[in-house]
Amino acid sequence: MTQRAVPAAALAAVIAGLAGANAGCTSIDPGPNFVVPNQTFDPDYFYCHVEPQFIFAYKCGPGQASDNGSCHFNPSAVSGMGIVDHPAVNCGGGDHPVDLTQIGEGSKPAGNYQAVSLEMSRDYTTAPVFVRPSGNSHPRQIFMPSDPTANRILSTWASK
Repeated sequence: MTQRAVPAAALAAVIAGLAGANAGCTSIDPGPNFVVPNQTFDPDYFYCHVEPQFIFAYKCGPGQASDNGSCHFNPSAVSGMGIVDHPAVNCGGGDHPVDLTQIGEGSKPAGNYQAVSLEMSRDYTTAPVFVRPSGNSHPRQIFMPSDPTANRILSTWASK
C-alpha cells in the first residue's frame, strides 16, 4: 500500500477555505416582518377533555381551600392563564360539543380555551400548562410529572 503526500500548501488552502466558508454563517436575519406562527390546538378536545378532566378536575381555577382563592379564577393573583368558572360544556360523552352556542366567540369556555392554549406546546412536556403545576415555579405542586391523566390528556391535545 502506498501513500501519497499532500502538499502542505494545498492542505492549508483547503482548511482556510472551509474556515472562511463557515465564518460568515453565524445567524440568519429573519427580516423586518418576522412572526412566530401561532400553534392551534383542537378546541373541541379542549372543551370535552382538557377543561373538564384536567383544568377543572385539578382545580386550577379555585385551587384548594388553603390557596385562599389565589389561583387562576382570580386574575389579580396570577400573571398568566387567567380563566373563569362556568358550567361544563355539554359534549354528550363524546369528543365534540353538542350545543355550539356554549362555545361561541366571547363565551367563557372560548376565553378559557384561548388562555390555556397560550400555555400549551406541541411538546407538552415543555409547555407551561404541564411544567408549572407539576412542580416548577408554581406556588404548589398540583400533580406529579408522571401523572397518567395529565400526560394522557395533554399529549393527546398536543397532537391535535
